[in-house]
Formats: sequence, structure tokens, C-alpha cells
Amino acid sequence: MKQWPPVSRAAPQPEKLQKNNVNRKRKLIEELALDHVFGYRGFDCRNNLHYLNDGADIIFHTAAACIVQNLSTGSQTFYLEHTDDILCLTVNQHPKYKNIVATSQIGDLTELPGTTPSIYIWDAMTKETLSMLRCFHSKGVNYVNFSATGKLLVSVGVDPDHTITVWRWQEGAKIASRGGHLERIFVVEFRPDSDTQFVSVGVKHMKFWTLAGSALLYKKGIIGWWQKSPHTGPVFTMYNKLFRDGLYQALLSGKERPTKEGGAVKLWDQEMKRCRAFQLETGQLVECVRSVCRGKGKILVGTKDGEILEVGEKNGASNLLIDSHMEGEIWGLATHPSKDIFISASNDGTARIWDLCDKKLLNKVNLGHAARCAAYSPDGEMVAIGMKNGEFIILLVNSLKVWGKKRDRKSAIQDIRISPDNRFLAVGSQEHTVDFYDLTQGTTLNRIGYCKDIPSFVIQMDFSADSKYIQ
Repeated sequence: MKQWPPVSRAAPQPEKLQKNNVNRKRKLIEELALDHVFGYRGFDCRNNLHYLNDGADIIFHTAAACIVQNLSTGSQTFYLEHTDDILCLTVNQHPKYKNIVATSQIGDLTELPGTTPSIYIWDAMTKETLSMLRCFHSKGVNYVNFSATGKLLVSVGVDPDHTITVWRWQEGAKIASRGGHLERIFVVEFRPDSDTQFVSVGVKHMKFWTLAGSALLYKKGIIGWWQKSPHTGPVFTMYNKLFRDGLYQALLSGKERPTKEGGAVKLWDQEMKRCRAFQLETGQLVECVRSVCRGKGKILVGTKDGEILEVGEKNGASNLLIDSHMEGEIWGLATHPSKDIFISASNDGTARIWDLCDKKLLNKVNLGHAARCAAYSPDGEMVAIGMKNGEFIILLVNSLKVWGKKRDRKSAIQDIRISPDNRFLAVGSQEHTVDFYDLTQGTTLNRIGYCKDIPSFVIQMDFSADSKYIQ
């Protein structure tokens, strides 16, 4: 399989260094290995969180990594064959294909124009790639689903026609392909008892499809209003496997208005009459739910805000498994000078402190604006965070309360540093400047000096050991 070269964001090397490196062999870095991922992509995906191994493990994705996490130990293993952000994940439900997973990704990269994404089918236990389907979906694949026998796979693209394709995945062969709809398609799923019939639903439309040889035929579904609505808000995802207790599972956004039934997650019987409702206890308002799966006495829930919860059916208690950053890039990252913890700051407007040993979130704070950089003080008592709007904020580490903040620039703060003697704060901005502040003067944070006319915007700074110089 061809491996695309990584695209570097770093500045090009000086000519002298380039010449010296021409004949040198590159030494592969073999000692680095992925240990843990603190994230789940829920903001624009659906039905991408599942149980494996009778509920012992869960599987999900973020960035270009697929993660299998053991619920008892918290340990993770990874599938890392994707070359860009993964958009969809599904698990084969047929017993013959146990733990077989299909995933796909974004395509048509600006750095590599004309490339198309591939669908990978792989074993979740061994991480072995079983098949790779070269797509006709030019810009990415946002949903995949296996057929009743597990032998076929249907995919839908994010291209303008939202093309639907049916595959014999073991042979890597396309059976049929056709434009799905001009409006976005959210979900495409086979009937649970069929290899020839499936449904697609999207913006203001629904279609019932039949696979006839190499052709795809469809009938438009009539969308009407049911007199007794199951929910008071939008439903983003459903899990429709029938269990012994006769209950299906459905859920919607956490924006649901309070009702006598209540709760963002609801279990229904086959006639949509009997209902059990569950509240999600995350410590904050749940924006909306994007994925749901039912196991043995447990319900697995993924939210738009990057949370993964497990809800007990008997007591309704919520166990927060993953609490990650939400939509937006993560630029700020800094490690504590003496403890095995680190802080991340994101365009989602939050800063979060993580424990590297216990692999969990320790604390988080809402900053109000997108954040771009972060740095601990050498004594580990403060952390400085630079914002996209030109502001910077200094927090007390133990409480994450604001010690002081200031905005002397209108453009993004790209890097921020506290001197080794804990006295000076350097703030590098997109305006080709570095501002200096004396922290011993208190929370007023009056600027004591600045550098200007730097050739380009500042991306990295470093103090000398005696705190007298900065480069």
C-alpha cells in the first residue's frame, strides 16, 4: 500500500543545513509508540461508537486513529492505517464476521489534490487489514453499513451527488453505485434481514433502495408527522437491535425540553408505546447525542461535545469514560515542570488538565474564546494561555481560576512563555511582535516592553537559563 509523505508545517531548513543533510541516511524513530488517545469525534459523526466482545471493549475514532478501549483496565489499542481524519465507523453484526470493522475518512486533500479516500475493513482484535476499497467518493465517506449476511457493505460519500455505493468487501469489488441525493445524506442502512434492500435518510428526504443486479433502484419515502412524537427535540441517532425484553433503543439531542418522561436517551418497545427514559449526568449541559449502543444492562452514549458515557439501565447512573475537546483545532499544549500532567488549549474555548498516569481528565475551564497556546510557569503554580482574539489569560493551576488577563494585540497569540525565574511573561503574536510583562508587579499586567518588526509572525520562543535573553 502506498504511503503518502507527511506534510510539514515547519519552516524550510536553511540552505547550509539542506546541503549537509543530502547524503545522510535518515534514522527512523522506532522507540515512539502511541500509548493513549484522549479524544472522541462526535461533533459531526453519527453511530460511530460500539461495544465489542460482549461489552468488555468499546470502539470509536478520533483524528486518523481508531481506538479499541478495554472498559475494565482502560488500556487502548489502535488501528492506524488511515491517512486523514476518519468520518465513519461500523461493526459487522453477523456472527461469522465477529469484530470486523469498516472505517473511512476525508479525501481530496488540498496538499494532495485528486486523492480519494479508501474504506478499510479490518479485524478489531488483531488490527489486520482484511480489505481496502478504493472509493468513488471524491471528498470523503461519511457513513458505512454492513448487510444482514455481513458480506456486503454500503457507503455514502460527501461529494455533491452524495453517491451511494454497494460493495462485496471481501473481494474489494464494487457492485453498484448511484447518486443518492443533492441534499446531504446522514445515514444509509441495510434492512436487518436483507442483502438487497436498504434505506437512506437526509435533509428533507428519505429513500428506500433495492439492489437489482448491478443497478440501484429507489422509491421516495413519504415523510409525515406522527401524532405522538417520541421526543420534543431532534433525534440524531437510533439503535434498533431488538433485545429479549422487547425494547428497541432511540435517543436524541440533550436539548430536549423537560417532560414527564424526560431524558435524552429512551428505550421503546416495538410499537413505540412502552418507554424508559434516562438522564445523562455529565456535570454540564449535554448539547446533543450523536451515537448510542445497547449492551448487557448498559447503554453506551457518545455526544457532540466529545464525551463517551455508559449508562446503567437499572440505576440510571452515568459513568463518564471519555471527556475530550469539542469541535475545533487544538494548538495549545504544555507539560507540567515536575508532575506527570499536561494542559491542552483548543479552539473550542476550553483548557483542560490531564493526568498522564491515570489517563484521565483532572480539570477543565471555559475560557470564552478560542485558545492558541499554553505554557506552565517553572514553579508549576500558574499557566499562561494565549487566545485567538489577541488576549492572554493567566490561571492558577490548582483551581483554574483567573489570576489576570490582558489584551494588547488584536491578532492571535501564537506562543507564550514564562521566564525560568518566574518573573517575566513573553507574549508572541501574529502581528510580528513580542510583548513583555513583569509578573511581580501583580495582576494589572502592564506591558514593560516589546519587540516589533519581526520578519514574520512568532510561532515559538525560548528564554535563556538566566532569564535575560529570549530567542
